[in-house]
Amino acid sequence: MATTPDYQVNFPSRPKQASLRWDPRAPMYASADGRAASLSSEECVFLPHGSSEPHVMTVQVLHALDLCREFRTLDEHAARIESTLSDLAGKRDEIQRVLDSLVQRKLLVRDADFIARFNAVRAIDPIPLRAVFIRACDRPDRFSDLLASLVDYEQRHRANRRYVVVDDSVSAAHSDKHRDSLRNFARATGCKVSYVGRSESAKFVDRLSKANRSARDAVRAALLREAHPREQRFGGGRSRNLITLLSAGARLILLDDDLRLPLRRPGFARSGFDPNPASSARARFFSGMEEALDCGTEIDEDPFELHLRACGQSLGACLTGENGLSKEALRGLNLGQLYLLDPDARVVTSHHGSYGSSRSESTFWLYQLGDAIDREEFWHERERYERNVAAHFVLYGAARARVLEVPGFTPFTLDNSMLLPCTNPVGRAEDSLASALTRYCHPDSVALELPVAVGHVQESLRKRFAITHSVSPPRVNDFLREFVRRQFGLFKAEDAGQRMRLLAQVMRDLAGASVKDRVEYLREYRSHVHADVIERMQRQLETNTEAPVYWQADVRAIVQANAKALLDSEAAPRLAEWPQDIDAAGCAKALAEELDSMAQICEHWPAMWQYASEHSEKFLSSL
Repeated sequence: MATTPDYQVNFPSRPKQASLRWDPRAPMYASADGRAASLSSEECVFLPHGSSEPHVMTVQVLHALDLCREFRTLDEHAARIESTLSDLAGKRDEIQRVLDSLVQRKLLVRDADFIARFNAVRAIDPIPLRAVFIRACDRPDRFSDLLASLVDYEQRHRANRRYVVVDDSVSAAHSDKHRDSLRNFARATGCKVSYVGRSESAKFVDRLSKANRSARDAVRAALLREAHPREQRFGGGRSRNLITLLSAGARLILLDDDLRLPLRRPGFARSGFDPNPASSARARFFSGMEEALDCGTEIDEDPFELHLRACGQSLGACLTGENGLSKEALRGLNLGQLYLLDPDARVVTSHHGSYGSSRSESTFWLYQLGDAIDREEFWHERERYERNVAAHFVLYGAARARVLEVPGFTPFTLDNSMLLPCTNPVGRAEDSLASALTRYCHPDSVALELPVAVGHVQESLRKRFAITHSVSPPRVNDFLREFVRRQFGLFKAEDAGQRMRLLAQVMRDLAGASVKDRVEYLREYRSHVHADVIERMQRQLETNTEAPVYWQADVRAIVQANAKALLDSEAAPRLAEWPQDIDAAGCAKALAEELDSMAQICEHWPAMWQYASEHSEKFLSSL
């Protein structure tokens, strides 16, 4: 353990845990993060995070405290300290007295006390639900299938919910089919429905622009296809921005047109909450779409209510009953890494897994499966492996409820009672960018994933395997997401609007850097991406020595391709949407344009959201 002038403690890697039989009846303890400052060569003062009470101790005790960061019994901690600190070898009684003192000073947190903080939080009355919003775009067949599943849902649960379709279709014929399907849905269910197509979007944009004329260009770029300089790109973010404004001040349910109910509980799903921040989702593989759509067990209760019970609540109020946090789940976890587990954290979004088509553009995640059963099912037999690696027919989801900092997929429910940020109106990965922006704007918020999955049937089979092995450059929104993540913890403004305006200036700062600095920034980002892939894949090779040779060959190919890209210092550091023949100067120019465009929207978004929170309900009612 070393100390720096600002008293930040940098913890070294942990030695291997001493072998000791665990008594499940004994309480477990863990030490929290803190800061230390030297008082002398033998003494220091330690200040736990979140506390103003300083604790004077010897450097040796501080080192012992550092060795207790995982939830273990006191006997286990004592054995570890004795085996690690040579000066304390054979002094178990002395170690025990030190540990008892640390418990009394509350520098060691007991498992029951950690869990009690969640049980003490009361549920709050939820804010109203504005509607179930559906993003639709030129997929009338998929849209019709989704509505058919929603008819079944309404007839079964008689929820009588309100549905709003936001249609970004280019084809007028497709828009007409969407309207016809929506009218048929309304007749079959009796539900109130609204259709927001291009003309309705233009009317809403006109109202927003008149209310804040200085934001006219930003409003149009955020919401209208023809107003954005890169309108030819995928526009899921454009529809999401519009939905966020139409639901401002309320909660919402969000669906895409290629989803379908019911929600299903995977066979690997279990009750309880998983607090491990390193836990990974589980997967199952199928030979065809029908088999995939029939997997798991359909949940009996209203699937929307299941998620709405969590959306907008504090995390503590959600970790009860089926999703309760148990003592056993904490065992071996580093308390300092459980920073997302704040009982008062607001659950801003809830999430689910999927069955059917994969929701990921690549299959890189398949090579990082954390469960031995999943890996065996993935790579067992070469013919099945070659089918599975395409990820056309899969089930992917969490085994237990868990919290996420920046989810990669579209949320199911969202609490928009306080400002939710915009996202880039164009480009893939718009939802993961929105997740990063949400965490940036509301650092006390979390996303909650439940162990259920929704059907996902895309209109065609995607070439995900080729994208994985060809080392396609990261996308613009991937870059923006990581750029936003770099800002986490740097700013203190409580107001989310102020944070967004500040972020706009940070984006403009990079956009205004020299060509050399912008190119260097892109190179650093690209190097980080490729180095991360190499490290992850090398770790998989070292861990899975029993894997089939064809799996190992593919992993090595991914490593080699990324190593080649990493070492190619002459290549232009382009992002995926930029021209393949672009040079370094062109990359710098493109980056500035991307940042300026996003900064303009971020700067004016708070005012747009505020106006929408006061008028969007009236607008929807008029449709």
